[in-house]
Amino acid sequence: MVIHSTFRRNAAGNLWIARGTVCMESLPMSTIQLLSTDFDGTLTDTPHGQKCVPSLAVELESVVRQGAIWVVNTGRPLVSALEGIESLQAPVQPEYILTSERHIYKPDGLGGWHDYGEWNQVCREHHDLLFKECGHYFNEIEELVGRYDGVIFQESVDGVPSGLIAPNEGVLDELISELKTLSGRPEDFHYQRSNIYLRFCHRRYDKGSSLAELSRLLDMPTSDILAIGDHQNDLAMLFGSVAAMVACPANAHPSVKEAVIQAGGHVSLLEAGEGTAEAIHLYRTGKKKPLKGQ
Repeated sequence: MVIHSTFRRNAAGNLWIARGTVCMESLPMSTIQLLSTDFDGTLTDTPHGQKCVPSLAVELESVVRQGAIWVVNTGRPLVSALEGIESLQAPVQPEYILTSERHIYKPDGLGGWHDYGEWNQVCREHHDLLFKECGHYFNEIEELVGRYDGVIFQESVDGVPSGLIAPNEGVLDELISELKTLSGRPEDFHYQRSNIYLRFCHRRYDKGSSLAELSRLLDMPTSDILAIGDHQNDLAMLFGSVAAMVACPANAHPSVKEAVIQAGGHVSLLEAGEGTAEAIHLYRTGKKKPLKGQ
């Protein structure tokens, strides 16, 4: 769903959202040419859908009007990501969606989305091969999970183990500590964590490698990319190696804040969408500069 809005300036010269139809002055080219944002905790502060806050609506439309490509880079699968984007009701739509911390999708021109390049097919093949090797290891994980109350062992529709859901982060912390000690772990086995969720994956695939592949396909230099996220599964795109501009909102996990600081990025004092809006504004207006050397 797309919402059209009018913008006006306050006394300080900042853009603010107002009611009506789009009527926006021409804007100069932004430092940001590709904006990669996480979804839950970064664009919204609830996993059940929330409309875009006014400041974020302004910044998303502004950066896109200045020529940037907006990409949603999420741990959600495609259907769930599309549902979240619809609920967000941002004034612009993402041009690409990176899902499940590994797949890259682009519009098919018919109202749907399809694989972009060969990345998704290769990714699926790697995961199929890996999970076939993990039979005994998955049995060990399932046995471990059985010792924890409230932890759910998830499987895909094909019956392949896909991840875990814990009742709280403390329980997942303890479980992961034990998980690391299990024997027989395949070399390429890894996982992505976000809050109480743990998703099994191939070690080569994460939000950072997927963003790097998209930037390769688009011939987009690292210096022109801003990545914003809030949880551990966002770390791979926030170290400064795949995006020279990095940021996180105030609600970000401590490890994320530390990574962003180390990369010379911006840690907002505002939460979720408002913190993300602040970061976009600082980078697109040149008040915050990309990491040197990228």
